[in-house]
Amino acid sequence: MSKLQKTSRDIQQKLLCMELRIDNKTYKLEYSIEASLCGDCTEAVSNFMGNFAEAQGKKDVKKMLSGITNIPQSVLPMFYAGLLEHHGEDGDRTVTSLNDAKTLLKKYFKENKEENFYSLMQKLVEQMGNDGFFNQIGLEQITKMIQAKTEEITKE
Repeated sequence: MSKLQKTSRDIQQKLLCMELRIDNKTYKLEYSIEASLCGDCTEAVSNFMGNFAEAQGKKDVKKMLSGITNIPQSVLPMFYAGLLEHHGEDGDRTVTSLNDAKTLLKKYFKENKEENFYSLMQKLVEQMGNDGFFNQIGLEQITKMIQAKTEEITKE
């Protein structure tokens, strides 16, 4: 690989990855294959999105609030999954467990007092969208299928 190709690849990688500075180190979060294979993450995302969509459809405030109270428990596996590509077993090995991610998350919040679980979740979900994570795990297809079935049922 030429130096120009490597530089081009590095620039593309930086544009794609979300970077967080924690404890004077830059951590890259990317939601690709490694994140897609993290069952806790896909479950947290699917549950959150499903519950929120259901609550909105029914205009169920209690269900919406219930979904909101689960945000802290959802953020940890989402954060962990994003770190796996660059910092997991196949990366620099600085984050090899959920506990490692939890330690980083604590440091992140201590260093970024203006942040909270909801604001971080928004950033993570946006990055997931940018990385094609929802398509990768099939959530986009499933959502379209459910919408089509719902429209079909309401027409009857």
